[in-house]
Amino acid sequence: MTVYIHLRSVAHKVFEIWRSPERFTKNPDMVRLPTGRLLLVYSDNDAHWSQETQILTILASDDDGRTWFKLAEPGRADLRRGDERLVTPRLSLLKDGRLVVVVDHDDHGHFHIAQPPGNWAYWSSDGGKTWSAPQDTGIIGFEPDRMLDLPDGCLAVATHVMLPEGQEFADVLTCSTDGGKSWQRRGTIACDGYHRFCEGAIVLLEGGDLACVMRENHSRGIPSFVAFSSDTGRTWSKSQRLPFALHRPYAKQLPDGRVLVTGRHVNGPIGTYAWVGDLRAEAGTWSVGGPRSEHNAELTPDSLVIRNTPGLPGCRYSLLPPESSRSEVLMEAVVKVEGQPGQPVAFMAVSYLGVEVQIAPDGIGTRPGVDFQKKIDMTTYRTVRLYHNEGWLRVSVDGQVLIHQCIFREDAPPGGWYGNGPLHGFTQFGEVGDAGRSHWKSFMYNARNATIGDCSWEWHAAAGQWPDQYQRERLIQIHGNELTESHGPDHGYSSWLMLPNGRIIFVDYTNHGDKPSKSHLVGVYLETEDLA
Repeated sequence: MTVYIHLRSVAHKVFEIWRSPERFTKNPDMVRLPTGRLLLVYSDNDAHWSQETQILTILASDDDGRTWFKLAEPGRADLRRGDERLVTPRLSLLKDGRLVVVVDHDDHGHFHIAQPPGNWAYWSSDGGKTWSAPQDTGIIGFEPDRMLDLPDGCLAVATHVMLPEGQEFADVLTCSTDGGKSWQRRGTIACDGYHRFCEGAIVLLEGGDLACVMRENHSRGIPSFVAFSSDTGRTWSKSQRLPFALHRPYAKQLPDGRVLVTGRHVNGPIGTYAWVGDLRAEAGTWSVGGPRSEHNAELTPDSLVIRNTPGLPGCRYSLLPPESSRSEVLMEAVVKVEGQPGQPVAFMAVSYLGVEVQIAPDGIGTRPGVDFQKKIDMTTYRTVRLYHNEGWLRVSVDGQVLIHQCIFREDAPPGGWYGNGPLHGFTQFGEVGDAGRSHWKSFMYNARNATIGDCSWEWHAAAGQWPDQYQRERLIQIHGNELTESHGPDHGYSSWLMLPNGRIIFVDYTNHGDKPSKSHLVGVYLETEDLA
């Protein structure tokens, strides 16, 4: 039985809106003018990470996004002439009627707070037909969010920048009190020295509060985060986990009070996805990541049955990783496997401990060598338990400890000791190899951390829910873009707005079906029932 992850999907509605022949159409952003015209900015490049030319391009639509035409080019850069690379433009319509495109320059020249600012602004007062020369704003950091009018009358732009005290990215808010002539840093949205906060999207909430939905750039099962401000961005709450993991989140509040977030999904199936809900109510939660794409599995009343199938990417579930190799970790499964002796069928793995327990019909192992490979019949249900504390790792089966290991501080590779293992830095369980079958009755995971907060999760097949049930029910696939041997998916810097009739027009870029290093722009109309 082949199961597809995206039980909620609007991918059948995707339509092409723009191609620039032999070019990479990158990072669209959209506004609606009082006349009803839609404007969209994107960067027309020679490749995703451009090596030659970038052209900031304005498209216009007079039929709510069905068809588009080129209106203007606010700016260009040519690396071959010594120009600095333009990266991610964002388009805003301000309360005073002006349009503004904010765009950052080459990340590597502006990502540290000690480096000079690199965000430019282009202004238009005639509906986007003509644009000013670029203004060097002095806004620090890179990957700006769109410029916003705050409730206190100031303009604001969120960016991220490396701060020396934590040697990690922080999301920061920079504001202008004079209509964009000068800019001053107002507050730090999120920075804790551990998480890699970036690409923050400011949401203007009903009542005047602000929320900032952020990408966490370690990924590997770490979700997106949110922080809140009740004083127009001067101070912010402690950042909290969210039950989704989206890169470049694009977020705004809907008329019914819910917040709609879209972005590149990185903890489960590949594509651009949407989440809609109450940010405050669900802040502090996280969800298990599901398989990346098509897989072969069945949920029975007794167990989750995973059939290893050649040619399919594999059925694996991702958990929140521990903070480090100093974390206390307990991982326990009731599982059995079928297959050929000596051939691993299933696995349990913990990143940052560098441990991967591989399960074969005739034994378990954590790394090559007789000390770490133990013979035991795994064709009947057994309780496999992995426990780590203070550098001592024990792996037991039905209460008998079979394997002991030392974990040396941060020396353990985050992806596990098997060089050809499935981990790539994830804390996961599920299928390994392309033959055999595994049966999972239950799974338990606890991580006690020093600074970032503990996590705990428990699942039983008898409850009738998949391990990734939350994602199946709450995440909406807008468009997919599966990974293959010849195709690396690229997509997910999206934008959307609500039309007067209540429909939402969504835009994104994607390289699905394109030549290498090329992409095009796509659109989707979301209806009320799509977000139910």
